[in-house]
Amino acid sequence: MVKPVVLSAVEARRVALAAQGFGLQGGSAAPTLRQVRALIGRLSAVQIDAVNVLVRSQYLPLYSRLGPYARPLLDRLVYRRGVASGYWGHAASILPIELYPALRWRMARYADSKQWAAFRARVERERPGYLAAVMQEITERGPLTFGDLTDPGRRVRVETEYAESSLLWYRWADGKTALEGLFDAGLLAAAGRRGFQRLYDLTERVIPAKVLAEPALAEDSGQRVLVRQATAALGVATVREVADYFRLPAAATRARLRELADAGDLLPARVSGWPEPAYLNPDADAAPVTTRALLSPFDSLIWERSRTDRLLGFRHVFELYVTERRRYGYYVLPFLLDEAIVGRVDLKADQRTNTLHVLAAHLEPGGPADTVASELATELRQLAGWLGLDAIEVADRGDLAAYLRKARP
Repeated sequence: MVKPVVLSAVEARRVALAAQGFGLQGGSAAPTLRQVRALIGRLSAVQIDAVNVLVRSQYLPLYSRLGPYARPLLDRLVYRRGVASGYWGHAASILPIELYPALRWRMARYADSKQWAAFRARVERERPGYLAAVMQEITERGPLTFGDLTDPGRRVRVETEYAESSLLWYRWADGKTALEGLFDAGLLAAAGRRGFQRLYDLTERVIPAKVLAEPALAEDSGQRVLVRQATAALGVATVREVADYFRLPAAATRARLRELADAGDLLPARVSGWPEPAYLNPDADAAPVTTRALLSPFDSLIWERSRTDRLLGFRHVFELYVTERRRYGYYVLPFLLDEAIVGRVDLKADQRTNTLHVLAAHLEPGGPADTVASELATELRQLAGWLGLDAIEVADRGDLAAYLRKARP
């Protein structure tokens, strides 16, 4: 048995922040395509989300770490260069193309699932030949969105006892479910996006031939790759936290971590104040981190809430889908200053008036209000410039708002 590496809480926090790519900003030069690509590889997963109140979420984690980069660089890497692809990681995510063979077991599992089999059986019964027709249409016309299908297979909506907002998972069209199922099974891939609608095309026309030619990894081997990548992206983490990164089963994650530790690829660790043992990336860096960043509410640094609380002393409250009694706001970004989250702001970009609206600004307990407001004002000016917005308006909601207005963002 290898003796666990012992880390203080401060060391663990620094390891985690460095592993997530914070402290990378440097100089005044605009971030390059190579830097964006390297950061995607470092994070291993960048979550995609439909909400566009500020900017699509997948663009924010790169901005938070690199500063004002050109957003088209990300789209170029994913949809033109083929060095990353869209699939299920933590959730819908942008993933380095190198992980594709390690994810094929997940595609195969869905292709063989009872859920997909039941859908195919029903559709074939109700609409004979429909799935084959969808594949043929994409073969001839692709890439296509759901709305481009000649027959979207719309279904009659039925009354339910549930609120409409809770039925977002339900598909009122067989065409949408068919496309998503074919994508999940690996027969289709994301060739781009029109707005937020995914463009579907045949996998062999999207994923580079060299990558497709690689043998699919067996489930345990694929999981081992994902667990190694997740631990590298987290720096130091418990079994639960590693499993959460790519939404892997806890038992399988525990087994893969032990295998990697036995092989010397990971180190067992204990962190002061953590109730569970952890695993440490051998290349982890515990140097002090200097950074200033607004975080997407979908940022991988704060995916696992108990970890965020333990690591940063921050309780991530996500109120996007709450309709009443929001404490902090609709689209709230935590504000990271060096090694602590010191505040949170509810932001909205109004492209019509070219204004960045700060709908609320809250200070975390114990933070120096004047310092936080000054640093936040600087960050908001940079963010507004990156988004092409000319003005910033700060509402009076939140205990940091008055200080922020005084700092004149």
